[in-house]
Amino acid sequence: MIEYHFCFDDGVELRYVVDPDRATSSKTVREGPSWAKLGHQKCQHCPLNDHEQPFCPPALDLQQLARDFQNMPAHRKVLVRVMTPEREYVKRVMLEEGVRSLMGLIMATSACPHFSELRANARHHLPFASQEESILRSVSSYLVKQMFIMREGGEPDWQLKGLVKLNEELQLVNHAFWQRLISAFQNDSNSKALLGFFNLSSSLSLTLEAQLAKLRAHVLKSE
Repeated sequence: MIEYHFCFDDGVELRYVVDPDRATSSKTVREGPSWAKLGHQKCQHCPLNDHEQPFCPPALDLQQLARDFQNMPAHRKVLVRVMTPEREYVKRVMLEEGVRSLMGLIMATSACPHFSELRANARHHLPFASQEESILRSVSSYLVKQMFIMREGGEPDWQLKGLVKLNEELQLVNHAFWQRLISAFQNDSNSKALLGFFNLSSSLSLTLEAQLAKLRAHVLKSE
């Protein structure tokens, strides 16, 4: 389990618990808010069927988080404690950064087919990750997967073409989800958090070579 604690200066504390290995099916859910319906601001490349699955899986997962922060400004300062089975992280941040970190974890472990590739990273969650850290973890995880594909006789993708395609798809998901949120919540904490998530996917898809060039200087530093 991974726990997030938002500790505000006025003494209020909000706690969220996410199981990285939680079940990924939400087909049996038949009730939820109108903004979470699958057909509302649906991703243009969503493979889910409205009749079989009436609600967007990550929207259902994020409804409580969205409600809790709908009236809070994104720039509000908060102390965020994140407890994982291995260690604890503590950082005083703007609310937007804390919400973005938790939102990313929840979406990565949801039943959305497009986020299924991120579940491995979610099991080794790194809160408040910088852009460089996020890209390094994403590329590393993808390359490890290619190694196993090669060992099992498959054709590995060492050029990272699949990773770029994945992040292009995530751009579409994040953009549609951003539209979904702002249609229901006129609040900047939720929308700015998701917009930051959206921008990270964009940077990896559009400038992967530039990002790798920056990492090269550190990885090959001793040569």
